[in-house]
Amino acid sequence: MLRRNRLKHRVISIGIIVLVTIFYNEFLVYEVQKLKWTMRECSECVKILLVADPQILGEKYENYFGSWIARWDSDRYLEKTFSRALKFSQPHVIAFLGDLMDEGHIANAEDFEKYKRRLDSIFSMPDDIMKIYLPGDNDIGGENDRVSPNIHKRFNFAYTQPDTLVYKTVTFFKVNRLTRTMPEAPKDAFLNDYAERNTTNVILSHVPLLFTPGSFVQNVIKELSPQVIFTAHEHKAMQISLDTATDQLSDVWILSPYETLLYQLRMDVGDIHEIQIPTCSYRMGTPHMGYGLAYIGIDFSIC
Repeated sequence: MLRRNRLKHRVISIGIIVLVTIFYNEFLVYEVQKLKWTMRECSECVKILLVADPQILGEKYENYFGSWIARWDSDRYLEKTFSRALKFSQPHVIAFLGDLMDEGHIANAEDFEKYKRRLDSIFSMPDDIMKIYLPGDNDIGGENDRVSPNIHKRFNFAYTQPDTLVYKTVTFFKVNRLTRTMPEAPKDAFLNDYAERNTTNVILSHVPLLFTPGSFVQNVIKELSPQVIFTAHEHKAMQISLDTATDQLSDVWILSPYETLLYQLRMDVGDIHEIQIPTCSYRMGTPHMGYGLAYIGIDFSIC
């Protein structure tokens, strides 16, 4: 009898531990993480929520027994984290920096539409927020294979919008290093005229630019005169600064996942800042995931 009671108590204890673990991992952990987030009060700022490399799972590579559970769990994680980030940040603009799908570049038309419906369901957003979509190599190819013109056109048709978008005093340029294309430069995009015009030029690119400049990147910087660049692809958070006077990198550092302070960067001192945004998916093989939140203010700084 004593042994039976001990076994019963052990089973109950294990059951309680399992239930507490499930509750923490499925519900409480998201609320705990929110307590670590930092927010800035700025009524005149343009707030930008940056989403990088969600890479929702497809059905060709993930075709093992029970793979539907992996897709469901990954989608659920993305939906839970994004909805909380959206509610917390209340952004004016949401920029998706590419690699929306894991198998977009190999998907047929039917699968592509299915993946897009999943994305729309995961990343549910109010209509009054500006959305910007960039293709990544997993969406249209370009890393280990060539970019397919038809696949590229399909993505652009699904997310129809111009390559230059303006929100208040911020101009966004969509640059595609995979296809080596960029929008035409505005006639008034001069580096030394920002303060007078009270404008900010922002480049959005899936593939990082400043680490490996080359002729294409040099032309992008010359023509578009950005103050800040947001990129993705590497699945980690980094900040890189280019001194335009010397054309040399002046600062490179990894943003610590254990610090929650806002980083403030001046944009009127002749430097161009590139901020790499980490993946928001736990499926990318990196221990640190997240979203980016930028405040572009009238004081010519970005946080």
